[in-house]
Amino acid sequence: MAQGRIEDERKLIEKIVEGDEQAFSVLFFKYLPVLHIFAAKFTKSDDAAEEIIQDAFLRVWLNRDKLAEVDHVKAYLYKYVSNECLSYLRKKLKEDRVVDAFTAKQQNSHNNTVEAINLNEVTKIIAVAVDKLPDQRKNIYQLSRRDGKTIPEIAEILNISPNTVKNALVIALKSIRIHLDQHGIVFFFPIVFFFLRIK
Repeated sequence: MAQGRIEDERKLIEKIVEGDEQAFSVLFFKYLPVLHIFAAKFTKSDDAAEEIIQDAFLRVWLNRDKLAEVDHVKAYLYKYVSNECLSYLRKKLKEDRVVDAFTAKQQNSHNNTVEAINLNEVTKIIAVAVDKLPDQRKNIYQLSRRDGKTIPEIAEILNISPNTVKNALVIALKSIRIHLDQHGIVFFFPIVFFFLRIK
């Protein structure tokens, strides 16, 4: 029985490596409960734990080619979440008041759901957020979102490293998420992931 589960998970990983977003969503929801508990123990905040998991899984997706070499997926995901937790704690020590204010704002707006949002309005808000990005970051985001280019393709087009492209996409997504939050729109990871289509 256990062997069957391992084989199923390997097939899932193979699909993710190939860029299958549905398979990635299955992996996300499979490990979300335990990872959320783990992150919440570190942060003492459900909102911060959600953000940490979002960032961790975004990085897993952007580095999905490395999953082919992973023997223990659960341990691999814990490593990503642990790194994000440590980054959070370091930041919290330096910016405790800012983080507290952000957390309070998240709690007040947490009841907003994507079903209650007019997607045309969301699209316009995202467009404004994208327009505010620095030129190179904006170009990278649009090549990914609008033109469907992969990270290696974008790196080749712009003659920059794939890591530069990955970092730009991570920062762009965070900027857009902050902009949405400022407008009272809170997305949970799978929804914002598929809506923004970061590849």
